[in-house]
Amino acid sequence: MLININIIDKYLGLINSLLLRALLFRIFYVSLMDWRLTPKRIKGHLTRGTRMAAIFHPPLSKSFKTGKALVIYHSTTGNTKKVALAIQRGLREGGFEPIIKEVSEALIEDLYNYDLVCFGSSAIHSLPPTQVMEYISKKGLEYRKRYDVKLPANKIPGKNALVFVTFSGPHIGVNEALPTGKYLRQFFEHLGFAVKGELYIISEFHGWKEGSTKGYLGDIKGRPNIEDLKSVEEKTYKIANALK
Repeated sequence: MLININIIDKYLGLINSLLLRALLFRIFYVSLMDWRLTPKRIKGHLTRGTRMAAIFHPPLSKSFKTGKALVIYHSTTGNTKKVALAIQRGLREGGFEPIIKEVSEALIEDLYNYDLVCFGSSAIHSLPPTQVMEYISKKGLEYRKRYDVKLPANKIPGKNALVFVTFSGPHIGVNEALPTGKYLRQFFEHLGFAVKGELYIISEFHGWKEGSTKGYLGDIKGRPNIEDLKSVEEKTYKIANALK
């Protein structure tokens, strides 16, 4: 069944890519996507068609840019939220219209509706917390049911991601955060997103004084500080500006 779907998708994508190269057809197609009376299910098929067409003819992705970015984060102590807000500022400065949501609010979002999705989490014993793992599991299942996860996972032109991880690394430093970053990264790569970066931000270990003062990274009380957040904002701006 999966093989048949992939074959069908391949031919539909090729046909769509040929049709959408015609300006008048593309205008009609976009109008139908944007028309408020178009049923949601039909809009879903149309937007999926644009993604598949762009795989065959990447320049088409420019015609379907939304200019929108989504920032998703989970923050237990406030560290990751600070970084998420810095990323939101960087995106806005870089020309995007950013929307920011906590992971518990983001399940209703279709990630494919955005040109750039930024996803952030803390690292707990080297892995994301339960809330993030559950989000990825549910969204992954949703997209598999829609046949958006394919063999192989081809990159979809115009769909990009950025992952960010806050960590204290009291025992071995940034190596405690790398598995979390890679876990978030593979989620997007399964969906065909091009991951434009992984940001790892040193953060205070709230609730464990020694973990923030005598650990591998030394005294990290108050991190992420103003300089850390400014650096995140600047890096995000560069990524956003390059994509725009």
